[in-house]
Amino acid sequence: MANLPFYPYKPLPPQCIRVLDLHPGPTGAPLVCDIVVQRIDGKPYDALSYVWGDPAHATFVKCIDEAHEGGLGVGASLSIALNALRLSGESRRIWVDALCINQKNMAERQSQVRMMGAVYGKAAHVLCWLGSFDDQEDAEARARLAISFLRRFNDNQQEYLRAAHQHLHFGDDTADTDGALLDSWLAIKELFDLEYFHRAWIIQEVGLARHARLFWGNQDLWLDWTEVAAFSEFMDGNGASIINHLQLKSWVANHINLVWATDSSGKPIHTFVEVLHWARIHRSTDMRDYIYALLSHPSATVNGSLLVQPNYSVTPAQVYTELVLNVIERTNSLQILAFVDHFEEPGELKLPTWVPDWHALNLVAPLRCPTQAAAEIDRTMSVVESERGMILKCRGIFIDTLRAISDMIEPSELTVTTLEKETQKKIPFLLDHIWKKTVVEPKIPLTSPRELLASLSLVLTGGYRNNSYSTSGEEQGKQQSDLAALILEYERIRLPGHSDGFFASLSPEDKVLVQSMAAKGSAHQFVQDMTWTSMCRKAFRTAKGNIGLGPRIMKEGDICVVFPGAVYPMVLRGCDEYFKLVGPALLYGFMNGEAEKSHQNGTLPTQEFGII
Repeated sequence: MANLPFYPYKPLPPQCIRVLDLHPGPTGAPLVCDIVVQRIDGKPYDALSYVWGDPAHATFVKCIDEAHEGGLGVGASLSIALNALRLSGESRRIWVDALCINQKNMAERQSQVRMMGAVYGKAAHVLCWLGSFDDQEDAEARARLAISFLRRFNDNQQEYLRAAHQHLHFGDDTADTDGALLDSWLAIKELFDLEYFHRAWIIQEVGLARHARLFWGNQDLWLDWTEVAAFSEFMDGNGASIINHLQLKSWVANHINLVWATDSSGKPIHTFVEVLHWARIHRSTDMRDYIYALLSHPSATVNGSLLVQPNYSVTPAQVYTELVLNVIERTNSLQILAFVDHFEEPGELKLPTWVPDWHALNLVAPLRCPTQAAAEIDRTMSVVESERGMILKCRGIFIDTLRAISDMIEPSELTVTTLEKETQKKIPFLLDHIWKKTVVEPKIPLTSPRELLASLSLVLTGGYRNNSYSTSGEEQGKQQSDLAALILEYERIRLPGHSDGFFASLSPEDKVLVQSMAAKGSAHQFVQDMTWTSMCRKAFRTAKGNIGLGPRIMKEGDICVVFPGAVYPMVLRGCDEYFKLVGPALLYGFMNGEAEKSHQNGTLPTQEFGII
């Protein structure tokens, strides 16, 4: 079949797609298909979702239309998928991007990318190929175990999670842990480690599907997407400590849930920028597709037009910068700055510090807080060109200078189990470490123990307890009690008579207060609530004593500023006469419009900041 002439694509009419009629055949037989052009809302078809893998041609597909026939080369991944999913007794009508789009025609490629959401949304079924097995017998057995366990878990989620907490946290991972339970969780881990779940394009391929079914290794081994979505949503909301203990990547699937989440009226819950953040942990071979792969999302259209048009002739840096400029212009908001997440070393792309790099490895979840540091709208900001590049100019309220900073919070090290395991952590006794770094070492005293409990319970969790607001009222008191309970977990595992840590430093009266609060709280609940907000961030203290949570690359001497149009305070670093954006923060005492009130009464100044 390799001697066939190259199949000659014909131009596609508007709103039309090509669909394959994949001929039936036994496994291993040559792949043959008819190529049919139809309107996107024409005859029913399935759509294939898969990992491209190595694009080098592993085999050829014989393609036939009413006038021509020829061969098209496909990679090994697609060849295996088509072999596994073709039917034995009848043709299968299926849309496959590598064959149904002329990949060498840039204009057609860009046109079809604009229609990609509709292609998957109108498909009768989306067939998701997870991949084949390297070690057929053992790998297939583990796959069957993963699928069986996931289904049993979904039938009784709370009970299976309770068992996981008991055995995985408090048992020994090799000897004392229930072996069958551990094997089941490791099989689940293997499922979510599959490359398929980490592709950027599956977000729309699966998220827009009427019905999506995931096939693993063959047609007989499958899960419906709804089963995977239910598992991953529950684990993100309730099983953060298990996720981090096992390094379980089920959150990549739940991020797809979040991308397409809607309210009761069907309106998207998240803005396009938030959608991009939930999607940025998925990988793409083309950096521009971190944005283009999501243009089918309803929130990508603002004021009647897309925020960016797919254009593969411009650089990724141009695409990312254009998006920020358009978002700022159309929304009169700086909220996109909250999604900047820098590393110490410069990234691959040369971007202004106020432009999120959607391609770079992302380590943090979006900040959250039910209240806002400033109003969402500001019409005074501007962007100007200079010899230093593009400069974002905006007026802000200077709050304070950063005086003390903790080490980075590791999400896998939050649960307290035994003294031996605690001392093996990068940061043993995390809350005591934060107290030492932000109170003891900088010699900035607290007004009372409640000040630390109140400030840390807000900034470490973002003001949410079990997904309910905890910035005031009964939930606020419960969350502070949860934090007190976590502090006493340290006391549970420490040796009698020790004199280390925050609790040991308290007066007898304050110890009684913390103990009485802890009796009403749940350490496990606080760990769940703080995991995603505090993950890979650092706690800090300002010169005036305010406690906050901010970017992992913060340094002493950085400043905290509240900008109208940005709902979170921002950490900036001076750079000659300009500033660099370090990233967003939560700052206790400045999360509910206090900065503007202080400016109005003359206690906090404003100034113009030029951010490069």
